[in-house]
Order: sequence, then structure tokens, then C-alpha cells
Amino acid sequence: MRRIWILIALVCFMFAGARVSLGINPEVQREYQKQSETKLKDFQQKLDELKNKASGLKGNAKTEFDKQTREFDRTFHGANQKLKQLESESSKTASKTWDKLKADMDTAMNELDKLYDKMKSHFETK
Repeated sequence: MRRIWILIALVCFMFAGARVSLGINPEVQREYQKQSETKLKDFQQKLDELKNKASGLKGNAKTEFDKQTREFDRTFHGANQKLKQLESESSKTASKTWDKLKADMDTAMNELDKLYDKMKSHFETK
């Protein structure tokens, strides 16, 4: 009986060690997810502010702004899906999978930042 408990303890340590050696740190994952969620909320708020400012646009300026808004919304939705995937996969993925998901999320956030800057600068020059 004692051998079984020792074996169980060793197996538990092996799994715990494997998670550490794979570089999976749940606290870092949660913090990254929290930061990403905050950034997405900030982007949504900024977009709402731009939409309010753009309510007076007419003609080509309005058409261009609406086109950029749709592109932003698609990218935003994709980033939101990636965040949900990160949240659902974080506890059960290996380090390589987590790194890939994180890289995809970083790419989506950078794209949102570029799109927002483009919309903002386009709007301000009109």
C-alpha cells in the first residue's frame, strides 16, 4: 500500500514538473488574458468615441469611415474569438500551443491598433 502512495506522489510530481518545464505558468496566462480583455474594451470605447465624432460626416468621408469601421469590427470580433480560445485552452494546452495562441492574439491586437490609428487619422484629416 505504501508503494502505491509513493508511486502516486511520484506521478503527481512528474506532471507538476512537466508543466513547469514546458513553461506553462497559469498566473502569467491569466494576467495576459486580463490585459488582452482590457485592451479590447479600450478599443471598443475608442471606436464608440470615433463613431460619435463621425456622425456628422457626409459623402465620401462617411463611406470611407463606414468601410474602415466594418474592417475594424471584423478584426475586433476575430480578436475577441482568440481571447475566448485562449481562456478555454489555457489550462489544457502545452507551451507551444499557448505560445501560438498568444502570438495570434498579439497579431490581432497590433492589427486593431493600426486600424484604429488609420481610422483616427483619416477622420481627423477630413
